[in-house]
Amino acid sequence: MLIDWSRLDSLKQGDDEDDRIWLEDMVRSLRKNMNSRLENIKTFAIEKKAQELQAELHQTKGVAANFGLAGMQKTVTEAESNLKAGNMDATVKLCEELPSLWEQTKQELAPKFPD
Repeated sequence: MLIDWSRLDSLKQGDDEDDRIWLEDMVRSLRKNMNSRLENIKTFAIEKKAQELQAELHQTKGVAANFGLAGMQKTVTEAESNLKAGNMDATVKLCEELPSLWEQTKQELAPKFPD
């Protein structure tokens, strides 16, 4: 399971229709935002821009944590740790896994939050 559903559900205040609509809007925004973040990560990793990559990984880790995207959070956290330790090759390898992981995460989101 790539998503911590209890974390995602905790973003709503209750079963109110307005809360459900708000959360659907947030997940739509997440999809768009994450696609942009992954493009940035890919670019920074290819160009070996460590400082920019670290900042983007850190922000992505926070977004993943806030939305309960456990799989993304784990991989991004590991990539950030490797980068901080000076291991760019391991970081790049993990960054290359993120698009596939994000596709799997979107598939897991789809039943509750269709596009």
